[in-house]
Amino acid sequence: MAQQVAPSAQIECTPASSACDYAKHSYKAIVAQILMATLALLVTAANGMTSGFPALLLPQLEAENSTIPTTEEEGSWITSIHSIVTPIGSLMSGPIMEHLGRRTTLLVSIFPGIFGWICIALSKSHLALLIGRSLTGMSTGLSAPAALVLLGEMAEPRLRGLLAGAPSASFSMGILLIYALNSSLPWTLVAALSTILPLVALVSLFCLPESPLWLERVNKSDEALKAMTWLRGGSEAQARKELALIKEQQIHNRIIEEAHTSIGGRSRLLSRSVLRALLVVNVFNFFQVMGGTFTIIFYAVSVLRQASGGQVSDTNIAVVTALTRVLLTTIACFLLLKVGRRPLTISSGLGSGTAALILSWWLYWSPDFKGYDWVPSALVVIYVIFNSYGFFTIQALMIGELFPAKARGFSSGVSCAVINAVLFFTSKWYPWMTHVLQPHGLFLLFGLMTFAGTLFAYFFLPETKGRTLAEIEEHFSGSSLFWNNSRQIERRENLIVNGQ
Repeated sequence: MAQQVAPSAQIECTPASSACDYAKHSYKAIVAQILMATLALLVTAANGMTSGFPALLLPQLEAENSTIPTTEEEGSWITSIHSIVTPIGSLMSGPIMEHLGRRTTLLVSIFPGIFGWICIALSKSHLALLIGRSLTGMSTGLSAPAALVLLGEMAEPRLRGLLAGAPSASFSMGILLIYALNSSLPWTLVAALSTILPLVALVSLFCLPESPLWLERVNKSDEALKAMTWLRGGSEAQARKELALIKEQQIHNRIIEEAHTSIGGRSRLLSRSVLRALLVVNVFNFFQVMGGTFTIIFYAVSVLRQASGGQVSDTNIAVVTALTRVLLTTIACFLLLKVGRRPLTISSGLGSGTAALILSWWLYWSPDFKGYDWVPSALVVIYVIFNSYGFFTIQALMIGELFPAKARGFSSGVSCAVINAVLFFTSKWYPWMTHVLQPHGLFLLFGLMTFAGTLFAYFFLPETKGRTLAEIEEHFSGSSLFWNNSRQIERRENLIVNGQ
């Protein structure tokens, strides 16, 4: 849209010394942003521990010597109650973020998580387990949108792929940690130890500044400048430049919102850019969840037992899948510095979808093959490899990057609520699906849903590498939601501007 060209051009006319000044502070800026990200990622790692806990908890509860004898139905409720409460926390997170800030929301979110783990550790009944899982679910719902938005807002475009994708790696690290602990320790002791990470995060977050973008939006300009200067390694000139761009974008957005409201009577939360971004994020996330990404996290041991027929060490392979996810999501964070979001997502979908379909075929046609008991487990690991570096990682990036600033808290909360509502369905009905669809039918569903998500990403997922949050917002305000059409229109406009 042409209105943005003039303000941006004015901002670019800054003294040449500004660029040199920031070059001197670039190293400090990178350290500051990584430090802030690391402390915020402690919260997402704690969320990973919460999500991965049932995978090895249920086999212990369902064992003959269990202190709390548990049926398959009761186990499904212990797993899924987390995803019932998480959407409530996610919907609450948006308004809290808008009124109190991103960092404050993270601080608030930690308390129910700590109380939840204590409740689980002291559990003597299913009711206590359900209450504890509900509290940790509330913590996840409150913290996930805030962490993703904070990381997306404080990072420079050159580092945003690395930092905004890092929650997937830290979430995976939390899963690996809980798998490793659960494989060798009683679940009550594991729950008690799980309070350590949230406590460290609670103390650490008091040392962080608030998001400069949020501070600017609530007219706390002096605090915004101070926070942005710290994040940019002490370069006040760079901080002023970025905040000026943010202010110009806010003015531009306000003019458009007022025009739309006067014409159509719609609120800013129902503007074209917000609704389009919500559509893209939530449709993709639906396919991602239905494609088995989180089912394998929640039910790792059960899934592997179904795939292998109990012929391999399910617990050890579950830990291998968690370790694989950590390695691949970490690699993906660095790949995102050089490679676009679209190539990683599309190749990830094609690879994991193919692995799921091959596994489905193998389970249907070759259940009696002798000497090849390792093949199903290997295919599950291959699925996790491909799924981790793209489909699993892109979810956090989409929430951190695609939503317009005017509704980022609201939109991220809604999206996390939708994700967890679908997660409740898949986690609660997993035992039923394994009986009705059988293992081969379950992996057939995973493969088909993954391919559907890949096709959707090909047509609608925008490439955000190297683009500012304002430029990404422009895409969703444009005339076409199809990515290829949008790029063709942009190229034609550039040719007209350049007089060609």
